[in-house]
Amino acid sequence: MNTYTQTHQLNSELILHDTVQTPLTIYVITLTLITQNDTLIESRLTFQVNPELYERIHTAALFNLQPELRGSLTNGEFDNETNIEIIASLKPDFLPHLTPHLDNVTAYLQQLSQEEPNNPLLSTDNWLGLQVTQPRLPVATGYSTFWNYVNFTAISGDNIDSEQISDAIFKFFQNSVEANLESMANDAVSQALSEVTQGLEEWLDTSISAITSETLTQAVTEIANAFVKIADSSEIETNQQNIGSQNIFAEMVNFFTADDWHYSKIQGDTALRTAFSGDNGTWNCYAIARNQQQLVFYSVCSTLAPENKRLAVAEFITRANSGIIVGNFELDFDQGEICYKTCIDVSEIQLNFNCIKNLVYTNVTMMDKYLPGIMSVINGEVLPISAIKKIELIQDLSQSLDKQKQFLVDAPADSQETMVVNYSSQTDIQKQEIKRDKESHILSILTPEEIAQFHQVSQMVAPYQRKKVQEITDKLKSVIITRTGELGEEIFTRASNFFLEVKLEAKNLKLIQRYSGLAGRTRLLLQHLNNWSEQHGELPENSQGRIALVELDNLFWRIDQRLQELPTDKLESKQEVTLLIEIEEFREQLGVYENSIKRLSADC
Repeated sequence: MNTYTQTHQLNSELILHDTVQTPLTIYVITLTLITQNDTLIESRLTFQVNPELYERIHTAALFNLQPELRGSLTNGEFDNETNIEIIASLKPDFLPHLTPHLDNVTAYLQQLSQEEPNNPLLSTDNWLGLQVTQPRLPVATGYSTFWNYVNFTAISGDNIDSEQISDAIFKFFQNSVEANLESMANDAVSQALSEVTQGLEEWLDTSISAITSETLTQAVTEIANAFVKIADSSEIETNQQNIGSQNIFAEMVNFFTADDWHYSKIQGDTALRTAFSGDNGTWNCYAIARNQQQLVFYSVCSTLAPENKRLAVAEFITRANSGIIVGNFELDFDQGEICYKTCIDVSEIQLNFNCIKNLVYTNVTMMDKYLPGIMSVINGEVLPISAIKKIELIQDLSQSLDKQKQFLVDAPADSQETMVVNYSSQTDIQKQEIKRDKESHILSILTPEEIAQFHQVSQMVAPYQRKKVQEITDKLKSVIITRTGELGEEIFTRASNFFLEVKLEAKNLKLIQRYSGLAGRTRLLLQHLNNWSEQHGELPENSQGRIALVELDNLFWRIDQRLQELPTDKLESKQEVTLLIEIEEFREQLGVYENSIKRLSADC
């Protein structure tokens, strides 16, 4: 076979258009034509765009530059000053449009640009980006795409060569391994590539008759997801093996630098000093690395407890600690120093940015929350128990519910047992409530376990886990229909559609499950009150039961609002901690209501 390559220098602008016919002006450097036995087999454009135009190309995936089909940048991100060079190849099916004009191809393209701007040869959708490069100093950066590995005769017309496509995908991922996973063990790399090959073979067996740009993108995405899971698993195992040698102090410095804290190193110690300003005051903080096993963070109250107030402060922090899950208050009884401490043992986990972030922001948020109470006790304004209740009980009850406020304050602490919530015990009233509240968010109706299973299904890599997906889905549907009765089909459909459309971040998912559990408890308490009302008559106006009914309904819709917001929220550290605190407050409120309803039932 005789192959001939001819390169035409254009050095001129050419106006293309995207899929919605929006013009795109590029500066074409060369047009390369490759013929084989006098037949045009490839046409390549080499052109330049400025960084602003490239951002549009990048965002809209013009020239078939879908994120899944892009390789890794070789030497860092593109800058905002240097032009970017792109090499793109015309899709094989459109080569016949160009063949009659090979003798004067450059003039023909310019003529089309002026006279036929919607010609398919000028559509970015019909050109496949092969390479993207920014020739900056001192070293260029860029990436190759999946299309750069494809022999285009393999996907032209009806002539689909599965072997060549398989080879292209394999090489694309193999190069990704070499570029990005140098730290992975050889056996992990081999396992990952083996998974890629196996998945690819299964995909080709089922999809070879429908290979398109879109299906190739989907296949590469699915295989990439499987690959990333294997790589992540290997990385975690490697980190866990090396955890004993990590430098906690260095990780601390990295965190406070990256998170834009002003700090100073304490000479002669693996510790940092910094400060934090919250809504209720400013105080010093200390981060300390202990024996390469623990990271401890302290918030130190700026006011020392006077000697005659230390017993009262001790009572206050003891009461505060009894309701705290993460961290605790400490009092130096000799000096009067009050601090809040959080710590983490890193002997068996990987210390990273998020670990330190949670440790630090949980700490400062709790100090900020309880600081007004500490100061009120030191100043002799209130008793410790009153200061705690002022902080931890509901603050936003309406003026018309003063009796409910008093009821909450007077609820005996020793009787606050948790009422067991049984999601499977559905009464007719509860079914009616679900029907009445069908406009609430689907996450308010599902249980935490159901949410976890729907999320699990959404994360499974199709088509390799199709059987497992179907098995979980069928079981879920049966459970939901059994639990919710006549609304079961509708609820299952709503949930399925929701998890198809929304991909939940891991930390959002955990919060959603917690709020969902609270929604379930609230519904059950409302059901108990309605059951009581059916058996004994309507709850009297301004009675504790009536007030609880109103407040529980308000609480449910507050939880529902959170569940509407959380799926799409990008949580910052402080917001995440605030939500965790709110969840604990809601749990405490529900505990009070549960005991109230128990007493109501016992009195009958």
